[in-house]
Amino acid sequence: MTDFPTREVREGRASVLVPDVRQPKGPGIRSSLPFYNPAMAVCRDVTSLVLSAWLPPRATVLDGLAATGVLGIRTALETGREPHVTWNDKNPRAVALIRENARRNGVEGEVREEDLRTLLASKRFAYVDVDPFGPPTPFVDAAIQQAWRGSALGITATDVAPLAGTYPRTCWRRYGARSMRTPCGAETAVRIFLGYLVRVAAAHERGLQALAAFAAEHFVRAIVAIDPRASAADAGLAQLGYVRFEGARFHVSGSPPNEPHVGPLWLGPLGDAPLLAAVLSRAEAGHAPVRILEAMRSEASLPPLFYENHAMAQTLGGDPAPVAEWIDALRSAGFRASRTYFTANAARTDAPWEEVVRIYRQVQAANR
Repeated sequence: MTDFPTREVREGRASVLVPDVRQPKGPGIRSSLPFYNPAMAVCRDVTSLVLSAWLPPRATVLDGLAATGVLGIRTALETGREPHVTWNDKNPRAVALIRENARRNGVEGEVREEDLRTLLASKRFAYVDVDPFGPPTPFVDAAIQQAWRGSALGITATDVAPLAGTYPRTCWRRYGARSMRTPCGAETAVRIFLGYLVRVAAAHERGLQALAAFAAEHFVRAIVAIDPRASAADAGLAQLGYVRFEGARFHVSGSPPNEPHVGPLWLGPLGDAPLLAAVLSRAEAGHAPVRILEAMRSEASLPPLFYENHAMAQTLGGDPAPVAEWIDALRSAGFRASRTYFTANAARTDAPWEEVVRIYRQVQAANR
């Protein structure tokens, strides 16, 4: 039993007890109680779906900053892979709650009460999940060092404001990258974060493959597979670059431009299309995590970044064009184009800027 009041929460197939405290909107407020934020359920939904397709049978799984234990419990109940789960939290109140929640759900596993970095230095796991309160930077190095070929990491950052350009000095200090406000703020935040992970991995002669990297609510999340070869590290570094914005237009380069810019950031795919297809074949359609994964799969083969509709109208003049007509016109002209899950009011396409402008103006003219 716990020494604080609790209430029952249903999440996925799990029924867990969480501290019975008022939950404000947003990232939450730190306290001595185990942390549970219902807004993070979509993060765990997507993670559970990805692991249902990726996780090897009976693999070892570490819920590294477990709090209530809900991620590890859902991994055991929902993936169908019969994983060997370890929960870890250095808060003794969390440890007691995790044990009770595991018992309630009929899930067996080991519960540890350690600093996560100490545990990662002493034991290896096929999958490590790091979902901290705030930036994950204190734990990234240890998580990557313990990884080996065939293993994967899931890492969350809830300090989206620095990554998206609200606090660029904080982003530079934490992630070694320049951020700024852009029409593609959520995507540049994900790509800065993934670029940071790639650079940390490369320092340890490891490469990363993005299985699913996304943004939702107030967080960014990267689920990455590890390739412990120097050549993989080099290949990852080769996919880093910089982006300069002029209104809705963006310029991608391999070296930092003299003008204000974003980067270094990841310019490769944000998801593994075959894996995402396998995920979706197992998923029930219709809910928000599935829509995120479906969009990620459709966008995986398209170039990085998108053209936001209001930014296009401000850059070119006139009223915003209907996005659906704009995308249809891009496709009719022979280009690939789609919406993006980052925002409904935008188009992602492989058309060059000049063609994007020409077609956008045609659609504007047709709607006057």
